[in-house]
Amino acid sequence: MKKLIFTLFAALISLNVTAQAATDTYTVNTKDGQSKTLKINQFPKLQFNADATFGNYMQGMEDFGQIDKWKVDEVSNVIFNVYHESDVSNITLADKAALDNTKRLYKYLKMNYGSKIFSAVMANVNWNHQEADKIQQATGKYPAINCYDFIQIYVPKNNWINYDDITPVTEWAGAGGIVSLMWHFNVPTAEGVVPGTDGSGVTCSTDKTTFKASNALRSGTWEYRWFYQQMDKVAAVLQKLQDAGIVALWRPFHEGAGNSMHKTPASWATAWFWWGADGAETYKSLWRTMFNYFQEKGIHNLIWTWTTQNYNGDSSQYNDDSDFYPGNEYVDIIGRDLYGTAAKANQTEFQEISSRHEGKMVALAECGRNGQTPFANISDVWQSGAKWLYFMPWYGESMPDNSWWKDAMSQSYVITRDQVNLQATTNNESAKDAVRNMGLGWSLGNTLDANGIGKGKTISQYETCWGQPVTTQAMMNFLKQGGLNCVRVPVTWYEHMDADGNVDEAWMNRVQEVVDYVINAGMYCILNVHHDTAAGAGAWIKADAGNYTANKARFEKLWTQIANRFAGYDQHLLFEGYNEMLDADNTWNAPKNAGSYAPLNSYAQSFVNAVRTTGGNNSTRNLIVNTYAGAHGTEVLNNFKVPADKTEGHLAVQVHTYDPYNWIKTYGEWNTTCSNTIKEMFSELNRRFVSQGVPVIIGEYGTHGDGVQVEGSSTDKLKQAAADQATDMIRQAKPLGIATIYWSSIFYGSDRTVPKWTLPTVVAAMKQAYNE
Repeated sequence: MKKLIFTLFAALISLNVTAQAATDTYTVNTKDGQSKTLKINQFPKLQFNADATFGNYMQGMEDFGQIDKWKVDEVSNVIFNVYHESDVSNITLADKAALDNTKRLYKYLKMNYGSKIFSAVMANVNWNHQEADKIQQATGKYPAINCYDFIQIYVPKNNWINYDDITPVTEWAGAGGIVSLMWHFNVPTAEGVVPGTDGSGVTCSTDKTTFKASNALRSGTWEYRWFYQQMDKVAAVLQKLQDAGIVALWRPFHEGAGNSMHKTPASWATAWFWWGADGAETYKSLWRTMFNYFQEKGIHNLIWTWTTQNYNGDSSQYNDDSDFYPGNEYVDIIGRDLYGTAAKANQTEFQEISSRHEGKMVALAECGRNGQTPFANISDVWQSGAKWLYFMPWYGESMPDNSWWKDAMSQSYVITRDQVNLQATTNNESAKDAVRNMGLGWSLGNTLDANGIGKGKTISQYETCWGQPVTTQAMMNFLKQGGLNCVRVPVTWYEHMDADGNVDEAWMNRVQEVVDYVINAGMYCILNVHHDTAAGAGAWIKADAGNYTANKARFEKLWTQIANRFAGYDQHLLFEGYNEMLDADNTWNAPKNAGSYAPLNSYAQSFVNAVRTTGGNNSTRNLIVNTYAGAHGTEVLNNFKVPADKTEGHLAVQVHTYDPYNWIKTYGEWNTTCSNTIKEMFSELNRRFVSQGVPVIIGEYGTHGDGVQVEGSSTDKLKQAAADQATDMIRQAKPLGIATIYWSSIFYGSDRTVPKWTLPTVVAAMKQAYNE
């Protein structure tokens, strides 16, 4: 969908709009916060009138006059939601000639990765969707993905499976489903064996064939002839699918390493499929040969998925299978097959694989029961932190029961077939889900928020004036690989705005560049207005009635500019309206006068209104509003008013805590008194917000006090105290669905350029606490 915004001017026109899709709409937003949405194919004509009004006409009933009428000066804008194919110019796949529709599927998967999970199922051998039908009958919903296997492609022409008839696949895709394809690549049991029409005479298993994988790459051998004959058969079907507009996830040569990574190899410690039996180098050559051969054949509708064995579930007994990895240039997605696996083991596998394959999405490519041992419920897997791209149970004895499927398909973060929308530019993730999915966070402090050197300096001078290096993509990649999933980007704007409130283009460009670093690393990004608030000399936004009256328009203009620049970004970008807003006397913790709460709440409402009015993905973007001073005392929480929002479920509240303040200087350790202090805070946050359905973020915490904080040069005792604080903070926050964002010092100064953790003990404690 593309959202076009038309501001109404005094010049009155008549507008006829042609709908490209039945879902195309336009929304009239009025200045009193009301809105009305109409379908373009029902009300295609807007007519402006001489009396400074405009109205619409119903299709086929124009003679009856205007159905709705609005005064021009009472309307903020009209937003047209018009279907168009999403832009894929920034998407690069292993196949550099991949079709736009192939890229579009990948972009859609990437957009949802980490915030939602796709449901999938393996078809029961045959070229069908019978397993998916059973799931629909049990749950009322179809899985988003159906996977078909070319396992019987070798069988001579018969009435068993006709792969030339792609109707089952086109039916699935036509109903909105995503197609996945894999290949149990069968080979003759020995040279000269002719496969029977009943499927006999072939195998995938290493121990049941004399087929040698390395010979498949050697011209003149029988293995070579079979290898290419079968690839030609599959390529012909892939071409038919491509001609029909079908793109697919493609998973050949799965589980290549088998048991071959065993640290003390026994006779059984080999690859169980022939394609891995001759070792890693041959396996990689097979993969690359198929990849290149399909390119030569003009097949460009595939997203290439490689299946890792990781450590075969036991790193004490197995090495990882990195030697079998074909390379980033040949792989788009990483898969893992797990059976009878508990939620905690899912989490471990996901983290190990994600860390090793930086920048790649990781999928649960197969899953299910292992004999009598069930596979963990998807709800438990997801809550453990295993944010797989999709889950795909196998058919037959491995298939989970209906209660498992009902649990899975009922989760708000599980995408089913009816929800698939390859043109989507955001996934409408709720604020509650976003906050839960953020995981561990960090603030990029003293960087884009640094200020106080006056106007007219270079971008790098501003960015480094408080002693931090210029931010890079490598830094964000390091954070993601290190286990973090959210970066808060504080930005100070006042030195980059002219007298009319226009933001300097170069500054906005740099802010966008840093936001892109975070998003490209696969993390959530929180962008805010920072030292324009609080007690600094440049703070112009105050919880003060006169200040709000004087600066309301300037504040809303600032957020309008920010929102317009980022309108096309998906749900991984959140906006935070302001940092720590104080009263006119710069009073911390709580204002001197209770009258300061009203202007604070007004600023919060102005922020929401300004962002929502810009349309695009900002219509449903998750927004964050902070309490007075970011404080969390009972008075502050009780007087904070969550803004009205026409988009339900997309607001979160943020507070900050360094409590008990000066604890490092006072106690020198994180003790029971400290723990009880934050326990009381979490109780109040739960009472006031979480229990009412409003998610909460601890936007800053750490060891800061009067002239002291734990840093890289601190004693081991103080570093352990900081680690104990982080452990306690996360343990108390996570059960409430509260996200935690550490302020700056764990990754600070020149350590950012290495990159390395400044406080590795603290980071290790954070991860251990979160992953418990």
